[in-house]
Amino acid sequence: MIGKHKSLGASKLTCAVFLLIFGSLGFCAYKIIPFYYYYFEMQNQMEQVIKLASIEPDKEIRKKLEYHIKSTQLPVKVEDLKIAREGRTIKVSLRYSEIFYISFRGKDYDLHEFKFHAYAEGPY
Repeated sequence: MIGKHKSLGASKLTCAVFLLIFGSLGFCAYKIIPFYYYYFEMQNQMEQVIKLASIEPDKEIRKKLEYHIKSTQLPVKVEDLKIAREGRTIKVSLRYSEIFYISFRGKDYDLHEFKFHAYAEGPY
């Protein structure tokens, strides 16, 4: 009888540990996946504006990308957006970082900094 109860307790503990692990992984995924989603969205927007670079000036390109930056609430200033035309090539880049943090007892703890460099280049 004693052995039967010990194994039952161990299985409850095992389930609790796995629940804690999967819960933590789910929480991390919930917080981190949007960082990558917005990065790839920004990358896509840059590639789209490059296609129109031959008919639009840099000011208009900056305005379109600024709208996207504000709508996705990326933690950047519009001044960080670099647009360069060299010969018949246009380059658009934006460096920024996102902080993965947790709040515990009213205090924020930074766990990891994700650095991103959205970049697009093409002829115009």
